[in-house]
Amino acid sequence: MKLSRTLTILAAVLLIVSFGFSQDTDYQEQLEKYKQDSIRIAKENEAKKKQLEEAKKANLAKQAVNEGNTFIKKKQWAQALKSYELALQYEPSLAKAYYGKGLALKRLNRYNDAIMAYQKATQLDPLYAEAFLSMAMLYRQLKRYDYALTAINSAVSIDSTSYKVFYELGTIYNGLKRYKKAAEAFKEVTELRSNHYSAYTALGVAYENAGETEKAIEAYNKSIEIKPDRDITYYRLAALYNKLGRNGEALEMALKSLENKPRNNGKAAFEAGQAYERLGQYDNAIKYYKMAGNMDRRWKRNADYQIDLINRKYK
Repeated sequence: MKLSRTLTILAAVLLIVSFGFSQDTDYQEQLEKYKQDSIRIAKENEAKKKQLEEAKKANLAKQAVNEGNTFIKKKQWAQALKSYELALQYEPSLAKAYYGKGLALKRLNRYNDAIMAYQKATQLDPLYAEAFLSMAMLYRQLKRYDYALTAINSAVSIDSTSYKVFYELGTIYNGLKRYKKAAEAFKEVTELRSNHYSAYTALGVAYENAGETEKAIEAYNKSIEIKPDRDITYYRLAALYNKLGRNGEALEMALKSLENKPRNNGKAAFEAGQAYERLGQYDNAIKYYKMAGNMDRRWKRNADYQIDLINRKYK
């Protein structure tokens, strides 16, 4: 009996101890779980906070870029530059901000800095065709044609549907005196944008320089068909017709150019003088040579020379 009682008490003690141990283990596990959850929640909150801060900075950067773009439209270059630089403080890897910065720097005649800004924009966004285009245009302006060609070819490879890209490609080839390649590029512009009268004029110039005069005349006439009041195209035709000895047609085109631009059009007046002289109408030739010199002093020396020749030969 005593033994049985002792055993019962011992079993009860063991049960109590076992229950206490189990409770302590559960508590430790719960405590560890609470710690891990606290750490996880703290990290999540920190990440959310960081995301909110980054979103705020991105939004401020976007606002600054938009302000810069507005200043560009207003031709307020220095203010635009400040806006783009502010955008880069908020978001240092924003390609659009570097591109805008390049535009502003170019207008401020800080050409090397502008090129570096364009380069940074294309490094951050290798598919930024517009940045490659602007870089090419600036290189061409600086007569660094090889660099310009590299940049514009990058733009072409990114966006082969942009007429602006091909127009610049043609202009660069003109600068390199690769006139047939220039003509190919301008031809591409006219295929992408059939009413681009400037491209037809540029195509005419490229053909003319390449010695393909009939194609040049065709391109000039197409430009005139699209935009009949453009004085420069009439002038180009007048000059070409005079070179070809087609002086009657040259005179017609020169007078059309003067009709569309009656002031500051000395080059067209000079071509009219040339046409009249070769047609044997010397008084009219002198009249238009004088007009050329009066309109534009750059033509005065040549005009005076032609007048002197007429007076010595035919007067």
